[in-house]
Formats: sequence, C-alpha cells, structure tokens
Amino acid sequence: MKLIGQAPEQPLAYAMLAQICHAVGRTRGATFNAFQASQRVAGQAAGDILIVADVLLEVGEHHLAHSLLGFVDAGHPANTAQLVPLARLYSALDDQPQALRCIELARASGCDGAYVRHMHGIVQSFTGPIEAAIDACEQSVAEAPHYGHAHWSCAQFGRREGALERVARMRAALERPDLDHDDVTYLHYGLFKELDTLGQTDQAWLSLMAGADARRSVTGHDAALETAAYDALIAATPPGFLARCADVPADVTPIFVVGMPRTGTTLLERILGNHPQITTCGELNDLRQQMQWVNDQRLSLTLDPGIGDYVARLDADLLGHRYLAKTRWATRGRAFYVDKHPMNFQWCGAILKALPHAKIIHLRRHPMDSCFSNLKELFAHKYYPYSYALDDLATHYRNYARLMRHWHAIAPGRILDVRYEDLATQPDEQARRVQDYLGLPLVEGVTDILANKTVTTTASTLQLRQPIHRRNIGGWRRYATGLAPLQARLADLITAYDPDEAPSLAVPAAGVA
Repeated sequence: MKLIGQAPEQPLAYAMLAQICHAVGRTRGATFNAFQASQRVAGQAAGDILIVADVLLEVGEHHLAHSLLGFVDAGHPANTAQLVPLARLYSALDDQPQALRCIELARASGCDGAYVRHMHGIVQSFTGPIEAAIDACEQSVAEAPHYGHAHWSCAQFGRREGALERVARMRAALERPDLDHDDVTYLHYGLFKELDTLGQTDQAWLSLMAGADARRSVTGHDAALETAAYDALIAATPPGFLARCADVPADVTPIFVVGMPRTGTTLLERILGNHPQITTCGELNDLRQQMQWVNDQRLSLTLDPGIGDYVARLDADLLGHRYLAKTRWATRGRAFYVDKHPMNFQWCGAILKALPHAKIIHLRRHPMDSCFSNLKELFAHKYYPYSYALDDLATHYRNYARLMRHWHAIAPGRILDVRYEDLATQPDEQARRVQDYLGLPLVEGVTDILANKTVTTTASTLQLRQPIHRRNIGGWRRYATGLAPLQARLADLITAYDPDEAPSLAVPAAGVA
C-alpha cells in the first residue's frame, strides 16, 4: 500500500499489488487492484499495458484483459518488440485472428526464431489453413531440432506421409544431452502419436508410457486426497441442498456442457452453435472465478477436502448475479449461451443453486475410451494431473462417475446425459433430444459441424475439420493389453455403461506389454 501511496496513478503499482493478493489467495483484492491498474493504462508504454493485461488474465478478468490489448497499436514501429507477447495474450484470450496478425507482423519485422515459428503454426492450426500450420511447425523443428514441443505439434496433424522420417528425427533428438524435461516429455508424446498413426501399437505404447512417466514425475497428484475431496463435496450438497435457490434474472440462459475432457464436449458445442438462438463461448473460467470472488479465496486446481466447507458457504445469490453479469458480453444478444468448461461437472450443485434456470448437459463416454483419451493427451502443466498414471485415472474416473450420480440424485431431471457413442452414430436424433431439453424450436441441419466456422482452441480442433464420424469409438481396444489394469479397476462401471459388454472378454491388441 505504501507503493500505491507513492505512485497512485502508476498502473504497475496496482498490478504488483494484485499479484500479491492473488498469490496469497485474496481474490477480491486481486480483482480490485487489477481493475485499478486497468483504469490507468491510457498513454502508458506498450510493455506496461501488456503486464497489466497479463495480470488481468491471471486473476480471471478475461474480457477486460482483451479490452486493454486494444490500447497497443500492433502496426506501430515502436511496438515491434511487443508483438510476440501481444500475440501470446491474444491467443490465450481466444482471439486467434488478432494473434495471427501480430505473429505475422513480428515475423515480417525479423522476429523469426523457432519459438515464434511454432507459435505461428499453433495459431494457424486454430484458424487455418492447415498446410500453413504444418509448414510453420516444420520450420520451427528445422530451426531448433531439440525443440520437443514443435516436434509434438508436427505429430498432431495425423499425417502418414513422412511419419517414419519424423519418428527417426524425434528418436535422434532424444539422444541429445541438452534436452530439458519438457523437451523429453513432448518428444515421447509426439512419438506415440506418429507410431499410433502408423499402426505400430507396441512401440507407440512404450512411448506413451515414457511420456506419461516423465510428466507424472513433475506433476503432484494425490489420489487419496482427491477421493477425500469428492467425499466432502458430496457431503456438503445433501438432498435438500437445492431447496432454496438464488433469485436471478432469467432473460438469458447459460448452457453448461460438462464431463471429462476429450469425451465429446466440443463436438456437442459445435452442434449447439449451429442453432440460431445459441451463442458458444468456449471453455469459460467465469464460474470458478466468481466462486473465488464470492468466497474471497482461491481454489486449487485439484480439489482438497476443504472443498465441502468452501461450497457450503457460497452465497448463491451473489454467485448467480456475478456470473450472469460477467458473462453477459459473450451472449451477443442471444437467449442461450454455452459454457463448455468440462470440469464444471464438479460444480453442478452450485450451478443449479445459483442459476436455477441454467441447463446442464453431461457428456458421457465409455469408461475405457474416456480414460484412454485422457491418458494419450498431453495437457498443459498442472491441469488434469490424474491423467498420467493408470491407477490415478481409475480413481478419478470412479470419483467423477459417483459425483455425477450424486448430482442426478439431488436434482432429478435437471441434467441431461448424452452418450458420445450415440452422438457420433445418431447425431440428428441426439440433436433433437438436446433441443427438446433446452425448450428450443427444432432446427434441422445443426449436426453439420463443418458449417460452424467458429474457431476452437481445444485439443479437438483438428478433428472438428471433419464431418461427424465414429472412428474414435472403441479406440482403447488397440491398447487393451496395456490398459488391462485400468479395465480391471473399472469393470463394474464398464458393465453399467454397456451391459452387453463383458470386460474380461475384451480382445487385446498386439504386444503392448
């Protein structure tokens, strides 16, 4: 506070105080001071404006952060040195066209190293064209043969042509003595993807396990602590939890699409986005952010047993009003909008209490496909830490499944379950079910996901450039031998999901020891 007193009009003083508040878990103080910083950026240097925008992003004020970026003229020669960080922020805020413009300006001005080329490729994988994205990622590898993340990105395009050569160069890169831990992890996951594309499942599994072990070694996760947290969350939301709900405006209706990651949530979002009364907003962090603001306490990325008390003391009215106010800008004047953050499945009780008119659609997928899709995805650091070990995956899936059963029990009829397998094989029928649940007029043709040109930045971005297909159903079976311990842990849930399936009779793929 002394710093503020000495420099009351300096945005960086408020930004620093916001970061301090954020670090000690004081969400309201962090938000207030980040806002104060944002009100003082006019006329400041571009670098200082980006620092404030970064702080706003950190504290969850994404809309305001994006507004601040408009103060930086990307085309002005004085701002050339800030083009790459400006592009990074635009991309983090899901404005990929502006991110692409900044990267192209940066490269044209001579800022053109391996990192920038890779960023260029990633953004173009979101916006297209894919050929340009591939070229930029390949340029990055050529510039820095040790750069594991760029190798991994090259592998994601699923190209059989040249796959053997890419496998060879990744194996050569792994022999280098100067690799850091992230490079090693990305290279192993990249090898898995290329070998999987080639059908070499034995070697692919070995690479996947090596990559998962590498990430797990630097990722803290306690399965027993997670289970205790889910116990506490269930205990804090008993029958009767929804007896009194918030009184909030119902002129716009949020649709929460929830489930485990990689289970079809993005596919459903694309279908919903084709309805003229629905706006899609991607994976918003606003619910979590407003829960933190209401309680003035940060949530850890992984739940702990204190979550029961945390949810019990939420002010539902305040949470509902703040969520609606903070997301209204995203509705674009439509009556319904989609918040597709999959981990909101943890907060279904809080959602229905704070937003009683909200709709929740839960994407379900076969337990083995759900877990395998998580296992083979290299998520950002600290996110989904359960996904790098089979035992942790099994425990998490069981916790997720029992929590969803609990939400159904205390809110019967309020949550619509949609099975991924049904969505992939009977998309029109499932689209009608969803529209009926939402109380919307039936619109035909919403399952033509290629007609939806909205940019998506999830792990599914490349798959969504194809029509709806069923190729990913049962994909885990190619690795059934390696996944056998997971299958044994989930046997009862597999049978419950598909009574016709006998888990013990699943046919293993070749090798995969």
